[in-house]
Amino acid sequence: MSFSVASYNVLATAYIQRAWYRRTPALVLNPAWRVPALVQYISLLNADLFCLQEVEPVTFVALRSYLGERGYGAEYARKLAGRPEGLAVFYRRTCFDWGSARVIPYADGAGVAADSGYVAQLVLLRHAEKILGVINTHLTWDPPTTVREAQRGLRQLQQCLAEYQSRNAEAHGWIISGDFNVTPESEIVELALRAGMQYPHHNLADVYSCNIGGRARMIDYLFYSARLTAEASVLRRIDDQTILPSAEEPSDHVPVMARFDWND
Repeated sequence: MSFSVASYNVLATAYIQRAWYRRTPALVLNPAWRVPALVQYISLLNADLFCLQEVEPVTFVALRSYLGERGYGAEYARKLAGRPEGLAVFYRRTCFDWGSARVIPYADGAGVAADSGYVAQLVLLRHAEKILGVINTHLTWDPPTTVREAQRGLRQLQQCLAEYQSRNAEAHGWIISGDFNVTPESEIVELALRAGMQYPHHNLADVYSCNIGGRARMIDYLFYSARLTAEASVLRRIDDQTILPSAEEPSDHVPVMARFDWND
């Protein structure tokens, strides 16, 4: 019995600055329009499991109300350090039974600076007779000039993988999803691959999930462990000139989706 998963950074309203989205109509950036548009957009993706990032409480409540009436359960993990948003998982109850959840605060200050407040969200779900482990996260963006020792995103991923490896036996298969804020050639992606993970869009050309700063690139992933198989869903094609957000795409990211099945 296969199941579909979507990872999607919905863009927190708190982070929107008009100067960054000059080509986007003002109405599209208005939360009075954009939050209901996000709810409709996400529901039409019709995934069995949604892993969402940059979810503000008002957006979570709207999604929980709408998707809850359509058979979805939900779990929310607010970021720490006063950050205005967090992570959310929505799962179709006819596909998954609830197991447990845990929030993993990232200790990413390396003992010399305050931790960022970023977190990972770990949930266990029962699918058929197997347990699926899911880690939903959003890694910090580090400027390209950041020396390796100061890269918070790298420390976050290392902690995330350590959590996965320590709890690997609790589930038959694992998915690590989210906005990793790095492109496929990065050390962060390489670390996930070396940990035995793969992502379904790795061999697809010209597949991008955002174009922040006017450069289309892939920074959102659905990593999965060896006991799962995956078939990538084709993303909406975007390039450097695609307007995001727009009336058709209410975030500055497009969802990453795939269909998964067990290989044993």
